[in-house]
Amino acid sequence: MNRPLPWPALRSAMLPLDGSIPDLAPAMVDAFTAILPRSEWRDLTYVDLTAGSCLLPLAFAAGGAGRVVVNDLAPRTTIAARALFGGVTVDRAAVRDLLAQKNPQLRRHTPSFHFACDYLLEPVADIFDRLYHAPWPKPVAAVHRYLALRWIMGFATAADGSFDILLSHDPRQLRGPGWRRYLKRAATPEAVLMALADEIDRGVDLARHTQAAVHEADMLELAPRLRYPAPGLVMVNPPTNGLDEYVIDDQLVHSLLANRWLPLSQSSESAATFWTRRVRGALAPLPTGTFFLVYGGDGAVAREKCRAVWSAYGKELATGRAGKAAWAIYRRA
Repeated sequence: MNRPLPWPALRSAMLPLDGSIPDLAPAMVDAFTAILPRSEWRDLTYVDLTAGSCLLPLAFAAGGAGRVVVNDLAPRTTIAARALFGGVTVDRAAVRDLLAQKNPQLRRHTPSFHFACDYLLEPVADIFDRLYHAPWPKPVAAVHRYLALRWIMGFATAADGSFDILLSHDPRQLRGPGWRRYLKRAATPEAVLMALADEIDRGVDLARHTQAAVHEADMLELAPRLRYPAPGLVMVNPPTNGLDEYVIDDQLVHSLLANRWLPLSQSSESAATFWTRRVRGALAPLPTGTFFLVYGGDGAVAREKCRAVWSAYGKELATGRAGKAAWAIYRRA
């Protein structure tokens, strides 16, 4: 009998993103388990072409999948994936030492506060810079940069995970529940980072046995290049809101990673065209017999139109609903 997956631990380790996939993931995994029992997952290759939070790749790794392929054009996802599937845990002593140093030696960079001061207090930005720009040895660099990313993402004050503009840099003038939490977090960096390290390390441990490959590419370019050994399950879930989310869907976070302020870019395609072209481009190269997990619409593409696109490539084996959108598992014809 298979043990239930540790969903709270998986969600704590994942990249915290706004969206519905984390709520749907248990049902998706259960549906696939009914199709291919976990006793056969050792030979399974799970491919996620837009991995986002990395929750589904983590879940399939924790469930016993022998190989996962994680892709997303958003840099924050690839940072998370390289950490969670890197097999190396946080060096707590090194992190504490870095926090204690008055003037640590860092890679050359523009201080984040210089271009992100509308959103971050200087001590908050300084800790990100220490963690992200420290000259870490290669084995621990990925997990420590993910720790830096999680530190910053915890300062989002809006319900959707976005950042509110600071009305003042004087903590005494920042009022309201969101700012109280922000200031409490900023005042206890070591405690916050050690708690985050525990969450990240648990995710690393859950994925440790799985062979992983991480890509940072447009799914249209990557999908035809990948090998899909049987049995394989491919997740296809392009964005649909009309902005080119592959480039920037969280401007502040991606600006910090790029070490400069990035502009938002508007896609030249409509939301429906953007979604449909990428679904077709991802499904067309799949070998016959490959399973694919699809989710889409988000209100921009009606459920039945989604199903019409998916059904052109295979037979539906399972389906579920999420508000205006639908998800389904198919087998490639």
